[in-house]
Amino acid sequence: MRRLPVNTSPAFNQVTVCESAIPKHAVRAEIGGHPIPARMKKRVDDIAVFGDVGCRVTDWEVQDCNTVASWPLARVSQSIANEKPDVILFLGDFFYRESACPTGQEAACGSSPPPITGAPFTDSAYGWMADSILPLAPIFPVAPLVIVRGNHEACDRGGNGFFLFFDPFLDSSQTCSPVPDGNAFVAPTPALTRTWATDLKVRPGRTLRLAMVDAAYGNDSQVTPWSVEQRVGYIEARNLTTPQKKVESWLLVHRPIFGHLTTQYAPSGDPLWVPWVSIDQQVASYGLLDNYNAVLSSHMHLMQAVQIPGQPGQMILGNGATELDPSTGYDNPQYGPLANAVGNPIEPGLIPYPAATMSYTAVEFGYAMVRPGRRFSEWNWEHYTPDGAAFARCAQLGKNLACQNAAPYQ
Repeated sequence: MRRLPVNTSPAFNQVTVCESAIPKHAVRAEIGGHPIPARMKKRVDDIAVFGDVGCRVTDWEVQDCNTVASWPLARVSQSIANEKPDVILFLGDFFYRESACPTGQEAACGSSPPPITGAPFTDSAYGWMADSILPLAPIFPVAPLVIVRGNHEACDRGGNGFFLFFDPFLDSSQTCSPVPDGNAFVAPTPALTRTWATDLKVRPGRTLRLAMVDAAYGNDSQVTPWSVEQRVGYIEARNLTTPQKKVESWLLVHRPIFGHLTTQYAPSGDPLWVPWVSIDQQVASYGLLDNYNAVLSSHMHLMQAVQIPGQPGQMILGNGATELDPSTGYDNPQYGPLANAVGNPIEPGLIPYPAATMSYTAVEFGYAMVRPGRRFSEWNWEHYTPDGAAFARCAQLGKNLACQNAAPYQ
């Protein structure tokens, strides 16, 4: 039995969660008569990737949770299941139902489970069922999941449910349990979970190593003390991905290192506004990315691919189902990350990255399927709508990434 997080009653009282370490050489596993993947396949040919999936319900913004066109997570999940991937990579941000449905918005979110009044967190078992577990049900029997924690899984947001339902480590369900503070309870001191890695066998003599770094905390638009704590995770990831013959590595981290926002988000009257995110991650990871051929992230609600010269290609897949970002304003910035609009460094002592040589953005709900090419470190990315129609294709060779439109847009 997986222990319910303490001091959260009655938010999770209604569920029973099981946990068990599956033996290394197991060939079959099931829970309550329902089969689940018992192990990673000996050869991985098809990888599904997606992120940012919950239906946004806040005091200031409401997504229509009752319309598939507006919140297509169930359709995305079924399309991924239909692909029969060998492994599924989830890049963070499950939980978005962070307030009660505002008055007047009942048609969009009237049935959404509200947070527990007075709790130092916003999630609940019913909220997780509605936002993730039920709509994601088609993928659970299909393939193992490799999961990255997102900022929506911070302890003062959806962290209790994340560590109860989705964290990959045994006996970690108390990580976000509220702690006493006088006559009340508060969310625990923010903490990043340990970095970990896993290997996927792609071909005889060819292995893909995935390193997961927790980026649940930090700041997208400025350098904060979190960058110092965050750097520890990047150092650990570098140590776990020491270059080896016939082993290539990808870094999975929720907040992008080389993503850029729409200019629609630029504040008026600020000529030095920087569209690159997340600046904390750029500083924390500086000089620690040489081992990787690709960086996979979500966080931004779109699909975006960016190539910074000499750096691993950045793929952003935050278009799983959460309300999308604006559809225009993603012209390639004339300057690179860690520089302001006139090219000057924004962090003393760190030389800015060069401008991107390739930037491709599609503001479209969906997911990606990744398949290995014939050559070492060669991968083919297909990006699909919730209904499984291709809208973009990307080619990856080594650290180099290039993308183009696919039908129906050609």
